[in-house]
Amino acid sequence: MKYRLIATDMDGTLLNDEHELTEGDIGAIIDIQKKGVKFVLASGRPSYAMLKQAKQLEMDKYNGYVLAFNGGELIDMSKNNVIFHEGLDKNDIEKIYTISEETGIPMVLYVDDTVYATGDTEFTRYEANQCEMKLEIFESPEELEEKGICQTTKCMLVGEPKEIEKAEIYMKEKHGNDYFIATSKPIFLEIANKNVNKGKTLKKLGEIENINTEEMISVGDAENDIPLLEVAGMPVAVENAIAEIKAISKFVSSNNNEDALKVVIEKFYK
Repeated sequence: MKYRLIATDMDGTLLNDEHELTEGDIGAIIDIQKKGVKFVLASGRPSYAMLKQAKQLEMDKYNGYVLAFNGGELIDMSKNNVIFHEGLDKNDIEKIYTISEETGIPMVLYVDDTVYATGDTEFTRYEANQCEMKLEIFESPEELEEKGICQTTKCMLVGEPKEIEKAEIYMKEKHGNDYFIATSKPIFLEIANKNVNKGKTLKKLGEIENINTEEMISVGDAENDIPLLEVAGMPVAVENAIAEIKAISKFVSSNNNEDALKVVIEKFYK
């Protein structure tokens, strides 16, 4: 099988534990794009927090794509153009705010270069810092509305892993049919439009580029990567992935600190 597209998660997969690209991965990814393979960054991150890495990988030069917010947004890097977007509205924000209040776990949402959060905690600061975005605290949905914020692409609940485990169960009991709900890290519970996930948006991209899903490689490590791997002909786990990801993978690469994407590229393109 000739694989025409590679889609990879970022945190815990492409990026090392310092949230940086390795030199080995950068070189291998640029080389494979030169040969005509489409490259896609597929993350729960806001698009603002993915563009720096996309440019490091020269994806604007080689017609790559950024699949942000767990599939809520798709950007054509060559044109710097949003070609797909589906998010959450005012009612959704209010529902998630209520869950945040009931569980006592801060929520965050994203607008442009700012992370809006209901609390200034180590976890909300961590998210803003890793995304290299500003952090602004809000007290209520009404306060957001006063700022003109009535929609976002995704929300998260952020807190201690045990709190997030309980919150995921509670959120799925209350709104399991209303949203896409999954953890991306033990401290992050992702909540997005029910009509989007990484896999659905990757499939849309395949239709745009006329690439069959069987011709795709997807690489991931966490629960929110399951749809990404399920849709691809060659699902790949990094060595540090959770058991559920390894169970659906056909190949296990090295860990995220050891050039995991370079290993994948050498395996399937040499």
